[in-house]
Amino acid sequence: MTVLTMLTTILVALITAVFGPIAVEWAKNKFTPKPQPKSLVGEAIEMNKLVDDQLEVIMDELKCDRIWIAQFHNGGHFYPTGKSIQKFSFFYEKISPNTHSIQHTFQNIPVSLFPKSLAKLYKDGELAIPSYSNADKDNVNIYDLEVFHNEYNTKSFYAIAISDLNDHFIGVMGIAYVNKEHKLTKDEWIFTRQKIGVVGTLLTEYLNIKK
Repeated sequence: MTVLTMLTTILVALITAVFGPIAVEWAKNKFTPKPQPKSLVGEAIEMNKLVDDQLEVIMDELKCDRIWIAQFHNGGHFYPTGKSIQKFSFFYEKISPNTHSIQHTFQNIPVSLFPKSLAKLYKDGELAIPSYSNADKDNVNIYDLEVFHNEYNTKSFYAIAISDLNDHFIGVMGIAYVNKEHKLTKDEWIFTRQKIGVVGTLLTEYLNIKK
């Protein structure tokens, strides 16, 4: 082997050793699709689908006529201090056939309109009205929730507080029976409490997504 041939061989090996990995890395970066960051709309759509799926499962299990989730939010400011006005809105609702939707009615509602029921939920996490018609006879407190019976023909109503992973009160799930009265069984309560935990986790993860 001549000196020139040896030099050529060494040079080729050197170029291959140095530039080969660079070329491979360049090709990898050039032709490998990069994952695109999710848009805020995409994240909301995915989370909403997951919550909707949970409500569908709960509705199917409990055989209720209406189920909704309300979340608390800032709805403006008081004059003149600028202190936030706390409100809630129905963000999710599922209804059985022939049951009227009420989601559009409960938007931007001041928490001051439901002081008794929200205080009960904040303290105990749950409230139950198995029968509006027999509430007085059964000594059942209907708090300030007459509107669901008087305006929307609700016969039985249950509300459960939704908490985030830090145990902050962030919303309420409402479960209503319109076509008949229904008293939740022990197993149904256990099932519902488990699902509330799932929903709370989904909402917490979504609310904590950084922009």
